[in-house]
Amino acid sequence: MAEYYLDRLNNGLRLVTVPMDHLHSAEMVAYLAVGGRHESKEQSGIAHFLEHMLFRGTEEFATSQELERAFEALGGAVNASTDAETTCFHSRLHPDHLEEGVALFASMLRRPRFTDIETERRIILEEAQEDFNEQGTQINPDNLMVQQLWPDHPLGQSLIGTTATIAAIGLEELQQFYRAHYNPENTVLCCCGPTDREKLLQRVEAEFGDWTGPPPSPPLPVPQAKPDGPKTLWVKDSDSQINIQLAFRLPGRNDPRTLQLRVLCRILSWGGSARLMLRLREELGLTYAVEANCSFLEDTGYLSVDLAVRPENLGAAVRELLTVLDEIRLTPIPVEELANIIRSYQFDLDYSRDQPETQSIRYGWGLQADYLRTLEEEQRELLQLTPRQLQQTAREILRADQLNLVIVGPWNNPDRPEIAKILAGYLQG
Repeated sequence: MAEYYLDRLNNGLRLVTVPMDHLHSAEMVAYLAVGGRHESKEQSGIAHFLEHMLFRGTEEFATSQELERAFEALGGAVNASTDAETTCFHSRLHPDHLEEGVALFASMLRRPRFTDIETERRIILEEAQEDFNEQGTQINPDNLMVQQLWPDHPLGQSLIGTTATIAAIGLEELQQFYRAHYNPENTVLCCCGPTDREKLLQRVEAEFGDWTGPPPSPPLPVPQAKPDGPKTLWVKDSDSQINIQLAFRLPGRNDPRTLQLRVLCRILSWGGSARLMLRLREELGLTYAVEANCSFLEDTGYLSVDLAVRPENLGAAVRELLTVLDEIRLTPIPVEELANIIRSYQFDLDYSRDQPETQSIRYGWGLQADYLRTLEEEQRELLQLTPRQLQQTAREILRADQLNLVIVGPWNNPDRPEIAKILAGYLQG
């Protein structure tokens, strides 16, 4: 049996079905190729605002409560998210009611009522406040980092937007943005679980086949990165800890080193025996948790490391963090360590065969993002990795001139020259 099946309607909408017949639930997901990088500066946050508005009722379900109850009647609980490049609507559904689920997704995506805009605006303004302190200063390290990585580009804007842009977005702007980006060519519908592909396709044809819209427009490209780091951004906040985010800019997700970078993140922070967890937490007690992640976009991205420390541990934490990165750059990963990492990665791939949500990301988002990798392909690529390849990738990516550092919290003025000196040492290394 194939890992997935792909069908394309005449209007361009794509349906991905992933058979998981051993399960007793299914996941239905709609990915639309629209997100924060499709927004102008004046409309920052509009993709996220529009995502919220689709829950405010449709032609068939007049209110958000009616829509929610309709999903619950099928065993579902619909939710959504917006990122830099995509908007995702998703719900678990009972396998006996997948065709009805298709109709609910069509109602949301095709026939929103755009009601209660002021109520939703207030909700989003409350959500946006989570990123600011009592003085109105931006303190979200993710938002601060993208501002530093992509200044004067939509990728450098907050996905929620600002108080001013949220307040200024009106019904006409939402409807125009909807008409420009919510169309069949921009949509991937994915269903993972016990599915009847033919019946599902027939229902998708019935619900979406006559959907039309303008062809999608490409987002603003990212300027070529200038290797002029290290760069630091310091933000004061009255907290008990200092939040640190260290990041290195990456090429796009179709770069041949993408899987190697995922493995490097696991070496750094995947479990208690990972290098950063072992050094900063278990050996030195500098932090409770440290996490390395990769954000891969079409033509750019970044590898980030996040942790929080007490103010007196700031210098030691940054120094030890850079020391661990230096070790990975300068010394090949021991064969046994790499074998353990690959084995744990393979376990996670096997576990994903029981996780329809995970499979919907692999095949639904993967198709939408032009980064579809089957489990078999990823297994094969994993087994071909070598310590020398990983070291070479680390040397190419974890460079001082690509280093960006964001520090948020109750830091003291003497911390800045201390951190500058530590960064200078990494530069020489």
